[in-house]
Amino acid sequence: MSKAKIFSINQPWAITIVYMFVGINWIFFSDILISNVFNDDIQEMSRFQMIKGSLYVLLTGLLLYYLIKSLYDQVNGRTQELELLFTNPNLGIFKIDEGGYFTHVSPNIINIIGYTDTEIVGKKLIDFTPEEYIKEDLSLLDKILQSDLDEAFIINKHLQNKKGELVIIEMHGILLNDKTGNIKGFITAFQNITKQELFLHTLENKNKQLQEIASDQSHLVRAPLARILGIIELLQTVDLKSSEKTDLIKHLKNSGLELDEALKDISGKMSSKAGN
Repeated sequence: MSKAKIFSINQPWAITIVYMFVGINWIFFSDILISNVFNDDIQEMSRFQMIKGSLYVLLTGLLLYYLIKSLYDQVNGRTQELELLFTNPNLGIFKIDEGGYFTHVSPNIINIIGYTDTEIVGKKLIDFTPEEYIKEDLSLLDKILQSDLDEAFIINKHLQNKKGELVIIEMHGILLNDKTGNIKGFITAFQNITKQELFLHTLENKNKQLQEIASDQSHLVRAPLARILGIIELLQTVDLKSSEKTDLIKHLKNSGLELDEALKDISGKMSSKAGN
């Protein structure tokens, strides 16, 4: 980290140090100037002390204005960035205390689960969890709150919106500690990933179904294919009578038709599953 970044006016202690530095130097050097210029002239020295005090108030006031305004501009810029970020209908932020209760929720939560922030604050996170996910989510949240790690965490959380539909959010959070180091909850930014997760789940299910079809139908393909290969081997290596060749060619044709029907059946089932 650079020195310029360490000593930055976006930190309150930096403002204090700058103010103290300017003030002490002003008092020290102005007093030296007064003693050298006016020497024993008490009346002139008193008048200059008044002017010096007025100038000190004016200059330090301007300095404080500059420092505080710079800090305010930086904070205001960050605030606008956050407001822009969390006006996205799929993004939000909330805080949870150690008991699992909402203490803060960004207003755009209504775009995700249909409840307003005022309807959520004071209720438990688990109150908005679908019944089939309660045990899983309780275990996950308990693990987070009992953790001694200072690192951030990323988890997927299942919610139920006001219409009773499933909503999946990805939570990027950090634990919050009190002055004694005890965990007092966590704060998390979240993103609505319902569409992505459902799409991925659909793809996984289709892939599983296609694998099952391929496994179930493979024996229907192997049997006629093995007969075809066996007949071809006989025709190539064995000296057969004309009638025997005719019978083998007939079997070869029947096995080919059987193989064709098996492939059509597999193709039809795979197309049906892919279209669902």
